[in-house]
Amino acid sequence: MKKVLVMGGNQFLGKKVCEILLEKKYEVFAINRGNRENLKGINFLKCDRNNEEELRKITENLKVDYIVDISAYTGKQADILQKVMSGKFKQYILISSASVYNNIESYPVQEESSKGKNEIWGQYAEDKYLAEKVTIENSDRYNFKYTIFRPFYIYGEENNLDREKYIFSRIENDLPIFIPNDGSNIIQFGYVDDLVEGIIYSFDNENFFNEDFNISGEEGLTIEKYIDICGEIVNKKVNKYFVNLEKEKPKARDWFPFRNVHLLGDITKLKNTGFKIEYSFKNGMKKTYNYLIKNNKLQTPKVNDIERNLYKKNNI
Repeated sequence: MKKVLVMGGNQFLGKKVCEILLEKKYEVFAINRGNRENLKGINFLKCDRNNEEELRKITENLKVDYIVDISAYTGKQADILQKVMSGKFKQYILISSASVYNNIESYPVQEESSKGKNEIWGQYAEDKYLAEKVTIENSDRYNFKYTIFRPFYIYGEENNLDREKYIFSRIENDLPIFIPNDGSNIIQFGYVDDLVEGIIYSFDNENFFNEDFNISGEEGLTIEKYIDICGEIVNKKVNKYFVNLEKEKPKARDWFPFRNVHLLGDITKLKNTGFKIEYSFKNGMKKTYNYLIKNNKLQTPKVNDIERNLYKKNNI
């Protein structure tokens, strides 16, 4: 039985990784701080990954085939883990982020596009880029194969970020949705199950050794189209209002779940490995909506102060 160490493992993507790995009969180890319930069937190792001594102690007798690192948000975190586990794994899969792309002159972005610090995504993007950089450097130092995945917007059941739930709850409860500018920014979404299947597909696959990949669904959607599709799924008319950011002055992320920028990538390199994206955006969102309805997660949402002010200005 192949063994996998999942860094994280008890929230959204990490939880889904563990769930599908267990279904496929892998032996799964998960390292996290235990602040949330872990799935039954995994080998839970309680540890703060930032504490090198603690991490070394808890992994002293651990040897695995693959590491799936979902919780590496800095170069230091990646470095500590790779050093501590040196010689005790074969392949390291880093879940990075499409936010590492900077100085973008055209879309969709490709793997060779410029990467590093950028003003739009701030410290998060810089730290993810440094985690990639450290991983590449350490692969020679500690003799392991790496695979870097750069997801765009991930969606699906149990998303801990208020994105799908934000839109669906407002439609479900006949509340307005205030869209930044004209809603024409194009963004790309990937269903969580597709990302997990891509991760597993990379195991022991030479096409993925020491390579980086964009991973997402195949569709680029405007913000307005994204919202319209959600309305189709709920089978309700969406009350859309457009907010002129220059006139009103708030930043989109002060009330809305997405930044007012394009985020679109080319996944040709991934497709050329033979991996296939299974879910269309609408099909994945239908599953997400059904989960939210079934688990009573679409109650009347709390609106923030910016939304309240927009209510007044639009006489709602």
